[in-house]
Amino acid sequence: MQRVKDKVGGLLRPREVGPWPEVRDRLNDVLRGWKGYFCHGSRLAAYTAIDRHVLDRVRHFLKRRHKVPGRGTRQFSSRVVFRELGVVRLIVPRRRGP
Repeated sequence: MQRVKDKVGGLLRPREVGPWPEVRDRLNDVLRGWKGYFCHGSRLAAYTAIDRHVLDRVRHFLKRRHKVPGRGTRQFSSRVVFRELGVVRLIVPRRRGP
C-alpha cells in the first residue's frame, strides 16, 4: 500500500503544472492498475485506506493549485473529487433505497 501512496503523492506534487484532465488520467491509470493487481483476497481495508489517501492528496493538490484557503473540504468534497472531477474510487459505495 505504501508504494501506491508514494506514486499518488508523486503525481500530485506542486511542480505538476499539466492540465487537470492529464493529471487525473495518470492518477486513474495508477489506481486502476493497483486495483486490478490486488483484486483478490480481503481488500476492503486496503481500498478504504487508499481512497482516503487519494482524497486527501487530491484536495491538497487542488487547494494549492487554486489558492483556496483552509483545507479545501468544502470546495473539493468527496462527491466533487470522485464524481465531478472523475477520479477513480476503489470502493464503490452502496446505493440506498429502492
